[in-house]
Amino acid sequence: MLPMHEIEVPVPMGLSPFAVGTFDEMGSWSRAAFPHRHVFYEILYVSAGSGTHTVDFRSTPIRPGTMYFIAPGQVHHWNYDVPMQGTLVLFTEEFLLWQEEPPFFHGLSERNELSLSGADAAGMTRLLALMCEEYQGRAPGFASMLQSYLQILLVTSGRLLEAGGGGEQGARSSVLTRAFTRLVARHVVGVRSVKAYADRLGVTSGHLAETVKEATGRSPGEIIRDALTLEAKRLLAQSDLSIAQIARSLAFDDISYFGRFFKREAGVTPGHFRREIREKYHPGHA
Repeated sequence: MLPMHEIEVPVPMGLSPFAVGTFDEMGSWSRAAFPHRHVFYEILYVSAGSGTHTVDFRSTPIRPGTMYFIAPGQVHHWNYDVPMQGTLVLFTEEFLLWQEEPPFFHGLSERNELSLSGADAAGMTRLLALMCEEYQGRAPGFASMLQSYLQILLVTSGRLLEAGGGGEQGARSSVLTRAFTRLVARHVVGVRSVKAYADRLGVTSGHLAETVKEATGRSPGEIIRDALTLEAKRLLAQSDLSIAQIARSLAFDDISYFGRFFKREAGVTPGHFRREIREKYHPGHA
């Protein structure tokens, strides 16, 4: 089973749900080359290095000047040719000024990365430097300052992600789509009906379908199936549960139907997927 990491770096007293520092300061786990997941949110700004970053079984090149966003529970690892340099920000919901998932973070962690250049990169570098300075200095009120800096970091990242998003109508569309995908991520095991999500969001199924399709290019049903398939992949990769146990944990009463569903969505059987993952990351344990 893949390990779940808690924040295990030295943190100032009273600030345990938060840490910020360089890759070297955070320790070797910050560049972990084995698949793992966290119980905290992680934001990374890579200033140097090369290789690939894999999140939930999707790999992208490591590019200097890129921010990476990892939500709790997402499986990720690094495969680098040149070790990364840069800054990491780790936090839990307890440390947020918002007492809920950061409004922008779901969209950021879905896309996983944000490329910066010019004034945007310079501004983000300054903000992260201020956060590191405040974190290390521990002056009176530093926790409040860091909460404010973190909020600025999240809002700025969200704005950059949505830049050119189509004005007021685009903003309304993205709000509803984010709310939908956030609900799906949290409740997909027990709730699979588009109508049920539409009812929770106070809109019609038709309006939800039109809005989500416009914003993502996919139907709500596709997003629900993708989320359910991802949950199945995580369990197959992370746990020692049998395929029958995984099917039941995902509310599939018919185990053979789970197998057909997974093969249709993932292109391989659950057993084949598990063997591939174990052969790739845990030779001899397949």
